Amino acid sequence: MPSKQYYDNEMQLELDALQQKLRRDWLDKSLPEDWDGILSWERLDKPKTRVTIRLDADMVKWFRKLGPNYGRRINSILRIYWLALLAGHIQAHDKDKTVLRIAARAREMQRDLQRRGVGE
Repeated sequence: MPSKQYYDNEMQLELDALQQKLRRDWLDKSLPEDWDGILSWERLDKPKTRVTIRLDADMVKWFRKLGPNYGRRINSILRIYWLALLAGHIQAHDKDKTVLRIAARAREMQRDLQRRGVGE
């Protein structure tokens, strides 16, 4: 199971990528269209799964006002939240111990694999 430090580093990478994207978006809008090549800075996207979720109307309105690809922004915020949970920076609620719960599940899975003789 990765450590809190691992998830902290992942969260920092996501925040850095978001900051760089905001900077690039600003550059894209302020530089002439002839100046190409900025798109090569983009991080590779992770595979996506199409889902249907219901969001609060005010949140959808706000994200849509930010422009195209608002789904990516929502995904980015969810990823940062998830990484912050795993790194131990935040808790889902005062009684939730996400990292402990995930670690317990990982140990359970590891014991199951050992019982079945997988990986020996």
